[in-house]
Amino acid sequence: MENSALRRVPVVLYVATGDQDAAELLVDYCRQYAASRDWIVAEVVTDTDRQAPLESRPGWARTLELLSAATVRGIVTYSATMLAEPVPEFEAVRDRLRDKGVFLAVARSLTGTPPAPTRRTPGQVARRQDVVDASSGYEGCGAEWEAIQ
Repeated sequence: MENSALRRVPVVLYVATGDQDAAELLVDYCRQYAASRDWIVAEVVTDTDRQAPLESRPGWARTLELLSAATVRGIVTYSATMLAEPVPEFEAVRDRLRDKGVFLAVARSLTGTPPAPTRRTPGQVARRQDVVDASSGYEGCGAEWEAIQ
């Protein structure tokens, strides 16, 4: 029997917004996102001033403390704009965290960018089609044409 608790990853939820009601909803969304991936929410951290530089926010400082103490292995935030407004700045933060061995998950992409497609070779695509055809009883156009004549 495998112990699933050993596989669960502890994360911190980080939300930055000035609206307390919105903060509760955003935290709930992030909590559901983490639960859907079977991550353990170790702590919830909020900041009230999203416009302040990231390094000067008390909530972000607490998040970094949790990372330094190895209490958590990842950060879940609602959107990239909670950390940095221009995309290159967000990517720089994400890259610094990745260099420290920590992951950063964004629960909701506001850019509308679709997820990257699954990479498959032409051979894999043909094999999958063959399996689907065989399981459905489809033998191809030639077999159907011969059956009609």
